[in-house]
Amino acid sequence: MNKKEVVTLLSSMSDKLYQAAYYLLPDDLQAEQLVIDSINAYLFKEKKFLLAGVDLSLTNQQSFQLTRKHHLRMVLRYMTDIGLKRASQLPQSVLTSNADYLKFYGLEPKVRFVLGLRLHFNFSVEEIENITKLPKYEVIEKLHNGRFLLLNDFHLEGGV
Repeated sequence: MNKKEVVTLLSSMSDKLYQAAYYLLPDDLQAEQLVIDSINAYLFKEKKFLLAGVDLSLTNQQSFQLTRKHHLRMVLRYMTDIGLKRASQLPQSVLTSNADYLKFYGLEPKVRFVLGLRLHFNFSVEEIENITKLPKYEVIEKLHNGRFLLLNDFHLEGGV
């Protein structure tokens, strides 16, 4: 894979990466910086692998999608490491500034991220386990507890 193909591949995922970053850091500037830093860390640490990889111009569409999904998971892995460290340093006021989703952003960052990966990206539990480096039981626990807390809050506020 040449540098132009790497840039094309990574830029095609920028919207998804930004959405994932916003689950960890619900601030526009912080989320953008997290995407940039995650991609840079991935490029720096995986440079040999990327440049020695498959030539995307010669592959079929299915192979391209599999390659793209693999790289998305790898960048998300770096995002998890960097984003969780930054989320722990953010003041609580940043997390609760989004009034529309106050309950969601009131959850622990790991829970928000795992829920986002499962519900928005449709990753399996095993893929989330691989991305976040959490044990399978912890991924399942965070999914269950996050859903329970959100649904419980919804019902307490007079929802369905």
